[in-house]
Amino acid sequence: MMRSLLIAASGAALLVACSQQPSSKTETEPARSEAPASMPSPVATPATPAGAMALGLTAAQLEEADLVSPTGADLGDVQRVDVDGAGVITGLIIEPTGAGERWVRLSLDGLKTKADGDGHDIVADMTLEQLKAMPAWTP
Repeated sequence: MMRSLLIAASGAALLVACSQQPSSKTETEPARSEAPASMPSPVATPATPAGAMALGLTAAQLEEADLVSPTGADLGDVQRVDVDGAGVITGLIIEPTGAGERWVRLSLDGLKTKADGDGHDIVADMTLEQLKAMPAWTP
């Protein structure tokens, strides 16, 4: 009798556990954060290979960098790297300082890097006005 009750209770517990609707997020699923509105969407660009480098920096280091003039004036922020079909970094997507939600694409030609504390700056031989006058880049 005791065994029958134990089997019945176990079956009922299993039935209840299986009939519960799963939550929309599991505890093992990482939290997803929405990309900030100022971040361009990576829709049509090939993924950057993990070890991809340009200008002596990794893609992650480039995306953390600021764009500055040779005199150190802030020109904008690197929002992402631009890659070709083979996954090679070919340019940088920049949000010019004071331009709002507008991005431009800079070729790597003529860009240099310089250390800035623990990070790096990308040095471009141009003015903020020249950067803002470039055609807008859209994802």
